Amino acid sequence: MSENIAVALSNTKLLTYDDYVALTPPDSGNYELHNGKLIYMASPTPDHQDVVTELCARMRLFASSRKLGKVFAAPLDVVFTPTDILQPDILFIATEHLYIIGDKKIEGAPDLVVEVLSDSNKPREQRYKKEIYETHGVREYWMINPEKDSVTIFVNTNGELVAAGVFKKNDIVSSEILPGFSIRVSEILNT
Repeated sequence: MSENIAVALSNTKLLTYDDYVALTPPDSGNYELHNGKLIYMASPTPDHQDVVTELCARMRLFASSRKLGKVFAAPLDVVFTPTDILQPDILFIATEHLYIIGDKKIEGAPDLVVEVLSDSNKPREQRYKKEIYETHGVREYWMINPEKDSVTIFVNTNGELVAAGVFKKNDIVSSEILPGFSIRVSEILNT
């Protein structure tokens, strides 16, 4: 489906997950649904994918070796509501929440999500995603900004994702949700 057709269709009504599945090519991975509107996502750059691959591999090995849960990388639909379907760059689902893993999608909030910012990310989109993660109970959210060589970690406190800190190149970041997992920012960003 061309981007123009998808945009025209998404501007006529609020789309649901069923509409989204019918509209998007099955292997594209380049769309999300934000409040019923189909959002085209530009393909990630090699640098973006390098960051995602490095962190995902380390998180996955850590979680798997300790039987803490499952780690996935995008593209993978996470259905928060019928009109809000996001594809976090990396997501972790704790063992006690594995029941949200469906045959074709994740059906509920992951415990931890990671977004790697790129030039195409707009501040409005970042705020919207944080609000969705917060509202639906994501327990920890990492926002990686390769341009600023930083990682911001948000922790859900009383239903609000609160910044626990902004970490720079030589800092070590740790996860509350993956107890014992830590990594130097420079290792994530390969700097």
